[in-house]
Amino acid sequence: MNLKTISTAAVLALSLAACAMPGAYRERRDADLERFEKHAGQPVDRINAFMGVDRWRLLSTDKLVIWTSVNRAYLMTLRGPCSGLEFQQAIGISSTNKVIDRRFDKIHFENQLCYIGEIRPVDYKAMKQERRAEKEAS
Repeated sequence: MNLKTISTAAVLALSLAACAMPGAYRERRDADLERFEKHAGQPVDRINAFMGVDRWRLLSTDKLVIWTSVNRAYLMTLRGPCSGLEFQQAIGISSTNKVIDRRFDKIHFENQLCYIGEIRPVDYKAMKQERRAEKEAS
């Protein structure tokens, strides 16, 4: 077997494995998106990120949530789908003086830019309380 055949077989195996898993993953991601949207406030033009971005999570091809502290989360909608974002371990978000502005700043990774269309603050404490109450009820 030559190297090209082995590489093709490996890519095919990984593709098939990825296709086998998405049902449960997609359902969880859709439920998370619904929960974040439920607790998201009105859109804002800019947010302060004095301590930087603590963590982030992709919710759909054009939506992600970022945390600027433990309980301060923001739901971001991109201007369009951001190809490849689902495979990233880390991203960058441009800012000016630790302020992220939806009109000027963008998400970047691997020489790709994804423009921010909307930023909505999330009542993350209320979201966590709701989740705790649901767990206790079940």
